Amino acid sequence: MDSILFWNKPPTRDRTRSADPLGFDSLREAMADKLVPLLTGATRDADEYLWTLVGLRWACEATGSSVDATIFSQGFATFERALKQYWYKFRKRVSGGINVVKKLCDEAQPDVRRPILVDQRATGLLGNYIVSLRGVGLVRKDSLRVVEDAADHLLVDIKFAPPRSWTTSWEALRGAFSGIEPRLKPVRRRLGVRLFAGESPEMTRAARSVLIRPGATSWAQVGRRDLDGEQARLAKATTTLIRFEAAAVEAFGSLLRGEKALPQSTRRSLRSLAAATRDADPFPSSWGHSNPLRTAIRDALFSLARGRDPAVTLLGLHITVTREVRETEPWLLHLGGMPAGFQQWPPSGGVPDFRFRNLRTLVRQTRWRPHAS
Repeated sequence: MDSILFWNKPPTRDRTRSADPLGFDSLREAMADKLVPLLTGATRDADEYLWTLVGLRWACEATGSSVDATIFSQGFATFERALKQYWYKFRKRVSGGINVVKKLCDEAQPDVRRPILVDQRATGLLGNYIVSLRGVGLVRKDSLRVVEDAADHLLVDIKFAPPRSWTTSWEALRGAFSGIEPRLKPVRRRLGVRLFAGESPEMTRAARSVLIRPGATSWAQVGRRDLDGEQARLAKATTTLIRFEAAAVEAFGSLLRGEKALPQSTRRSLRSLAAATRDADPFPSSWGHSNPLRTAIRDALFSLARGRDPAVTLLGLHITVTREVRETEPWLLHLGGMPAGFQQWPPSGGVPDFRFRNLRTLVRQTRWRPHAS
């Protein structure tokens, strides 16, 4: 099996009901890719970075294979299931798949054969950290094999070497992992150097901006003088985009429930918020002028700012995003329609932060400082 195709094959999902009907999720991700290009929404914990690398290196060695499917299914999947049972059983640490892990930890011995996640490849440790591990040069771009010299330099003498019977009892499982945990502290600092003082100047600037404003809780509050010009513009635009997105998504939810026109107060709000967002220019340079999603959102902003009917504009944006950009079927084709299954849309959720908390957490955990690099 081709390793690239295996790992990059998207998980099965209902693409006709994407959670991003107006394109704002994609825009926020593109903005975050400029603000912190080596992080993703799932890279939240320094130790998870390190455990993932440790497990992947062991999986490559244990399977003796260069095929991604084998490395994952016959090596890393077992490692992750065992690690998460160890975390909960002996460290009371909660992680993905915790509902299944809790039940497994009540058994007489570990069970590494039972899946703990519906799609471990996509939502487990490797799925969460593989992009960033590749970005910092610790895993090969075209496979799951680690870059040996880089991994050895980071981990030094930390190596997962479990006994043959390591999954047959809780004590054996504990022994396989417990010796590594205390030795991770100095490795976190080396990870910080790779993340924040490597070949990505954007990551260095972002980390410096957090250190200078330790009380900041969003990109809008950081010291933008430490960011490059585009980062500073996007950081400033995050607050405006969040406000506009919230209003637009709420209004679109009303349209899904059969409304043909929006209240005058909503119309005024969308007009002013669209004008502010247009002026903030939230589009990263990676979205060139020919990018179809950029064009669709930009046109909607200009139309709303000029006072065009927001119901018509938002419906048009949705149809363009789904049909012309995503090449899927729109949820709604005509005002007044009530497609089944969307009466509770939009779902409740937190305020987007463009990976800011992830950045702040990792800077703190790795104790990175510019002078230490």
